[in-house]
Order: sequence, then C-alpha cells, then structure tokens
Amino acid sequence: MSPPSFAVSRRVNPPGATPVLTEEQVWKGLGIKARNPMTFVPMITSSEVLSDEGTKVVRSVRFNNGEPVTEHIELHANTIAYFEMESTGIRITNVLSYNEEGELILTFSFANGVPVPVEGKTAQELNDMMGKGVEHSIQRFRELVTEGVIS
Repeated sequence: MSPPSFAVSRRVNPPGATPVLTEEQVWKGLGIKARNPMTFVPMITSSEVLSDEGTKVVRSVRFNNGEPVTEHIELHANTIAYFEMESTGIRITNVLSYNEEGELILTFSFANGVPVPVEGKTAQELNDMMGKGVEHSIQRFRELVTEGVIS
C-alpha cells in the first residue's frame, strides 16, 4: 500500500478575523515560514537554511529532535510553495488561491505521506487534525502583521 496523501484548505479571512490578511501578506508569511519554520510548525525543533537563492531555498530541519532532514523548497510568487523532503519523498505543497466567492484560501497538501498517524482516521478527522496546521500558520501570519514584521 502506498503512503497516504491528503490536502486540507482553510479560508484565510473567515468572518470576524482581524487583521484581514491580503494575498501579499500571506505570501510574505509563507516566505518567512520557508526560511524560519519553527514558529509555524511546532514539530520542527531546529532549522538551518543551507542555501537561499530567492525562489529556491534548501534547509535542514529536525522533527521532534530526530535526525536532520533536508528540504528543497521552491517558491512561485503569490501562488505555490513546494517543500520536498529529500530522504522521505514526501512533498508538501502550500497553495494560495481564491474560492468562487473571491475569498482567499490556503491549502496544504501532502503527497507520499502525511505528518500525523492516519490509520483508521476518516477524511473528516484528518481534515480537522491537519486543518489545525493551516489555521496555526494563518494565525502566525496575523501575529507577524500585528507585530509589524509583515506590512
């Protein structure tokens, strides 16, 4: 059986969310997340950027103090960030898009494996669990805007 894959989406600006985030602000947040993921992904316990060519970043990360994993990241302005884990074959994609109502949507997709135990979980349970990661990133973007790190 092949490793599970899954995707989860959240509205960036649900009713009552403040500050309201723009596409540009979310994109800047994804760029920060690519280079300094620890405040976005709690299971990442260390991170080091090995090279940064603007749209291509290579970093070494440790998940839960485990062995270092090299990730190759490609950033495609205002739309897609690809995270490819060299040793595992897992590919994570962060996609910034709009729904039919014109609302900004952030989707995280996981191919060739997901970062949580999935055995026996329904799609709704996975959506709830993995959606918390998307929601946490969006909340972190809001904090960075409020702190003035992202304008």
